[in-house]
Parts: sequence; C-alpha cells; structure tokens
Amino acid sequence: MSEVLRAPLQAWLREQSGEAVEVTELRRIATGNSRAMWFVALSDGRRFVARVEQGGVFGTSTAEEYRFMAAAARLGCPVAPVRWVEPTGDVLGQPFFVMDFLDGAATGRDDRSMSPELADDFVRRLHELHTTDWSRELDSTLTAADATHATIDGWLAVYRDATPLPVPLLEEGAAWLHRHAPAATRVGIVHGDPGPGNFVHDGSRVTAFTDWEFTHLGDPMEDWAYLVSMRGSRTMGKDEWLALFQRVAGVTVTDADLRYWMVFNYFKGACANITCLRAFRTANPAPNMALIGTALHQTFVRQCARLIEEVRDGHDRP
Repeated sequence: MSEVLRAPLQAWLREQSGEAVEVTELRRIATGNSRAMWFVALSDGRRFVARVEQGGVFGTSTAEEYRFMAAAARLGCPVAPVRWVEPTGDVLGQPFFVMDFLDGAATGRDDRSMSPELADDFVRRLHELHTTDWSRELDSTLTAADATHATIDGWLAVYRDATPLPVPLLEEGAAWLHRHAPAATRVGIVHGDPGPGNFVHDGSRVTAFTDWEFTHLGDPMEDWAYLVSMRGSRTMGKDEWLALFQRVAGVTVTDADLRYWMVFNYFKGACANITCLRAFRTANPAPNMALIGTALHQTFVRQCARLIEEVRDGHDRP
C-alpha cells in the first residue's frame, strides 16, 4: 500500500512545499478507525504525518479537523503544527492533511495508565483548551444557549445521512437531550475524544493532543463527562477523576452533569458508529467497519436508552 501512495503523495508535497523533495520513507504508524496515520520522511530531513480519511467514517471532516488544529496551534494549545490539507480525495483517494511529526511517548490505545504528574498536566492543558479565547481564531456566532442543541442536531444529521431508515431510539434520544439540555456556562473548544491514547507526552507533560476529528465548539462539560465515563474509565475511578478536575482546574462536575452527558456521549457514539456500515458497503470493506456499524452501534443505542429509562423511572433526575 505504501508504494501505491508514495508517488502521488510525493508529487503533491512537492507542489505544496515548492521544493523538489523526495519521500524517502513512508509507513503506516497507526490503525485508527476513522483515519490512517502515515509517517512521511523527506529527503531534506523533515518528518511529517499524513492523516488520511477511511471512507467518511464517523461522519467527520478532514477540513474541519485541520481548521481546528490550526486554530488551536495559533492559540498556543498543545497540538502538532499542521502544514497542508487536501480535502477533495483526488490525490490519495481520500481527503487528508499533513502535520509535523512530534517525538515523544504516545500512550497506546490499550494502555490507559498515567502517572499522577502526567494526569495533572493533562487535566490542566485540557482546561486551558476549553477556556482559551477561541474567538480570535474561529469565526462563529454560536451562543451558550444554542451550543448543546447545535451539537445534538449535528450528530442527528450524521446518523440520518448514514442510513435510509430511521432509528426510533436515536430520534427519541435526540428529543430527550434537547428537552433536558443544561444551559452551558461557556462555549469552548471541545476536543470530543480526550484522554489516554489520544495525546503525546514526554513522561510528565502533554506535548500534543491528537485525534481531533470530533473537535467542535460547544459545552466543555461534554469532554469532562466523556473522560470520566469512557476513555479515562480504566485509568482511575469516577471519584478520583472528579477530585482531580476540582483540584487542578477548579471544575465541578455534578451528578446531574455526568448523567446528562453520559446519555449524550452514548447518543453521539451511536450516531458516529452507524456511519461505519455505509463505509463497509462502499470505500472501506474491513471487518471492523461492519462490527462497529452493527454490534457496537447497537450497544451504544441500548446504553443511551437504558440511561434515559433510568431517569424516567425516577432513579435519577437531571
């Protein structure tokens, strides 16, 4: 596969950089579901990563990911500098962008451990991302009152676009989320998938957040709840996370916050995962696409419905 990509990528990089460089090394370095990550070494010594879509998985946009990463870099947030974007798919068959390769330790997807020092720095840097003045770099009229509703509708559109048939539990889930949406205290840059496995570090400090495909403007509480209940759940328990948020960032996550955003994140996951079935039928016929688009999608739908049912039964009230 690397030899198939080498020639068109080399020609495109020459065009973008204006230099007659050669690709001296090209190898796959990550096997994420939404994007393929390719290490690219050039004859002038520069090293990059090409982040390539895989059939429109998760309904996310390379152009938007590039835009947010570029803005985050200009705002001083920890992110790999992005260089060029190819949003059409004409060069490699899929949209992609190129960013700098960063040396450092990457927490593996199956290794969710963090030292206390690294956990502190991670929470601190995530809070800085949430509270930075994004208006200097990102043009948006989104208000705190509209932020969560816009995010719900965005994911509803992703799922509806991915399948010709409605999923009643997702339709009901969206209505419930709209009805119970808490008022956001601020609109911030939400990473969308923060935690172990999605950042590079030097052992004690975060050097770059990675995997920005879910990034958007919204209520930062989405990230905190996602970290507690999903990506960070194998790193430490809920009470440990919540105490860490309070101590390092001064962020309080209430039980009501956690319940609401857990429903939201399962809803979001179900909407994103169903796109894999379309990808399996078209551009990406890998077995994991079929599994994510069916079994994992259904698991997230059931979890979303279960949590809503618990609230309706009076076990919890948002």
